[in-house]
Order: sequence, then C-alpha cells, then structure tokens
Amino acid sequence: MPHRIESKHNPRYKRWQAIARGSKKSGQVFLEGQRLCADALAAGVAVEAVLQADTMQTAAAAWLDTLPDTLDRYNLPDAMFRALCDTANPQGVALICASPLLERPQAGAKKDGLYLVAEGISDPGNLGTMIRTADAFAFDGVLVTSGTVWPMNPKVLRATMGAAFHVPLLAFEDLAGVVKWLKEANLPLVVADPGGEYPPEALPGRGALLVGSEAHGISREARALADALVSVPMPGRSETLNAASAAAICAYAMMRRKNQEHD
Repeated sequence: MPHRIESKHNPRYKRWQAIARGSKKSGQVFLEGQRLCADALAAGVAVEAVLQADTMQTAAAAWLDTLPDTLDRYNLPDAMFRALCDTANPQGVALICASPLLERPQAGAKKDGLYLVAEGISDPGNLGTMIRTADAFAFDGVLVTSGTVWPMNPKVLRATMGAAFHVPLLAFEDLAGVVKWLKEANLPLVVADPGGEYPPEALPGRGALLVGSEAHGISREARALADALVSVPMPGRSETLNAASAAAICAYAMMRRKNQEHD
C-alpha cells in the first residue's frame, strides 16, 4: 500500500517541491506523466519514489498496477500533487528519480563519435528537441555549457519525449572544457553559423556540431575555436532557422556521412 502524505509541511514533500522546481543540488529529477516515467524506468534509472494523486487518469492508474511492489509509493491529495507539476492537467503519476545528467564526463570522447553541443540555448523546447534529434540520429552525447537552460528543467524533459534517458547528457562549465574534451579524441568542432562557408553536405562523419543561441547566435569563443563553420542554404524568404531546426538538418548530414564511411 502507498504511504500517505497529507501535509505540505512534510519534510519529504518539501524536498520533492525543491526537486520539481529544478534544484540542481539533489542530483534528482521530478518526472510527471505516464510516458516520461515509463521511459525512465525502461532506461534503468534509479527511482526513489513513485507519486500518485488521489485522482488519476485511467491509463496512468493501469500503468501503476504494472510496477513492481519493491518501489516506494506515496499517495498525495490532488492539490498537493498539482502543486508539484507545471502542466495544466497532470495525469496523476510521477517519479522522483536520479538525474541522467552527468556533471562530469565519466570517460573520454569516442574516437569516431558524434556529439551535439548546445551553447546558450535558452528555450526549453528547442533544447528538448535537440536532445531528441541527437537520439534519433544515433549521436553519442549532447554536451551543454553553463549558458544553456538546465537540461533537467521539466519543460526540457517533456520536450525530449524520453530521449533524455537514451542519449548521454554531459554538462560542462564552459566551451573551453568542451573543446579540450573533444581534442583529446582528435574530434573536430563544427559550428552552425549563417555566415558559414560549408554546406551540411560537407560535414564530417565524426566530431561535434555546435548550435548557438536562438537570439544572439554563436559566441565569439565558439567562432574562434571552430574548426569549420557550416550554414544551411535558405533560398526562401525566411532569413533564419531556429536552433532545433538547424541542429536537425546538420545532425542528419553528419549521421549520413558516418554511415557512408562505414559502408
């Protein structure tokens, strides 16, 4: 039977509130909704607690019945459950689990690896879509710097559609640390920039693709550290692509080149 918590002053509940608001100190994340929770469990993420509201959507309640009895479960009044969520209509199920974000790389970059670097990406939806893109095109990791929205932001996690638990997410203090890590594996850094001299078709089948801020573009540091600048031809009227769209086009080109090189 689930444990019952009815007071918002309960220490455990107050800690869950901090995690749900995006506390980076806990090393944990709050996941709401059946699909996101199921993806996390399927990926083998360590779960601290399963939370359920008094009122749950039918599919969510049925999914809860499939979970092992070994998981700690907590039942919350609807109002307390909703207070943890940032969605308008929560499904009534959530997890408190270990964050998939690695604050420090556990190993060096792969010699033939493909990586996506997010520099100054502030929109949660764009970052989440970029993580989905990296997962879809079999990239070996997504690297984020301190100027990018926190990848464990609930809006980012929802936008990843579970991809955050499929592709490694690595956090770096700055771009210099990213480049140092890449150079140890002799991987080039390719930067997406509207003024770039190379088209996506010229991208290598190994290395890192950096996509910069939606509002401000790439930083001076990124431009200085780039091994090459790439731009997407746009013969139409629009002058720019958003970060996620540019990332998808270039990432696909890198995956395609890698596959051709390995045929």
